[in-house]
Amino acid sequence: MMKSTLAVAAFVAMTLTAPVRAQEKLAITPELVSAAEQEGEVTLLYSSPLNAMHAFVEAFNQEYPNITVNLERKAGSAGVQMLLEESQAGVHRIDVFQGTDAGANATLVKENLFVAVEPEEVEQFLPSALPMAPYLYYPDRNRSLIMYNPNYVTEEEAAKLQSWEGILDPAFRDKISLVEPTFGVTLAPLLYIMETPSLGEDFLRKLKQQNPTIFVNTAQARDAVISGQKPISWGAQWESVAFSEFERGAPIRFAYPKPTVEYGTNGWGVLANAPHPNAARLFYAWGVGRGGATAMQGPAYNGLPALKKVEDGRAVVAKLKSESWFKFPEEVWNPNLDSWINNGTAYQQTWTKIMKSAN
Repeated sequence: MMKSTLAVAAFVAMTLTAPVRAQEKLAITPELVSAAEQEGEVTLLYSSPLNAMHAFVEAFNQEYPNITVNLERKAGSAGVQMLLEESQAGVHRIDVFQGTDAGANATLVKENLFVAVEPEEVEQFLPSALPMAPYLYYPDRNRSLIMYNPNYVTEEEAAKLQSWEGILDPAFRDKISLVEPTFGVTLAPLLYIMETPSLGEDFLRKLKQQNPTIFVNTAQARDAVISGQKPISWGAQWESVAFSEFERGAPIRFAYPKPTVEYGTNGWGVLANAPHPNAARLFYAWGVGRGGATAMQGPAYNGLPALKKVEDGRAVVAKLKSESWFKFPEEVWNPNLDSWINNGTAYQQTWTKIMKSAN
């Protein structure tokens, strides 16, 4: 059984806003479906990869073909900034929001942009789904991992990557890439480093001595692993993208450090001024419920649901379990979202100061 090391968060929605507004119980009913179909469309502002969201929407339309989902992708804080500017200007185009930047998401909650809702199976959500409830829910989980190319990293060497300090082994010098910790998948591991007494700034200085190449985005780091240019991507990759690359036949393997950082991936919310309120609620209820939990496990997404009683149905998992080198994490660590929001910028600055120093 996987053990969870939970950094208990005092962060709840009422710390961000005035007292929680009355929650609207959200369930898919014939009446909601009929009203949504009369509206006929819903507009989603989202951060997920394009192909993953297209597959997700396709699954929705298989059940609800009479509703067109208009997709608008602006990842991370860019989408949040646009939404804030439009709201302040009295422009209300977006019905449903999906965003990955915890701090930016908290800003939207504080500005009262979302309806307070209670999904039908809210009791089934893991704690990682609930830090911004009832305004935003996080229906999928992210796990950080270390991606490597087995043509350049031996299995004996790869075993060392299961320890956080293992990356400091001299065998890995000049083989590592890092990515600037400016968004969730790169910032979450940094939170663990900075909040673990045995790591912290001293660990970052030692990591700097490994002569890592620093990229500005995770795709560059993955390409470098696959080509062998930098065969280890450390602190920058996550489970769903690694599974998808493996499924496509890329020459990669991956290791989960102990403990493995795990957190809610995408915050979803219904806009309070949604122009298509019924279609928004139907799409949202399906997306954070079992329909979405099934869809996100498809090969384009390979997401891990945050619903307790949903089995891991990702097809690639069966293939991975037959590989002698693969094993799921035994212990996970959940970031404290208070710290994420309050200390994330300072941690980023510390990382930059150390990694981009002359020495």
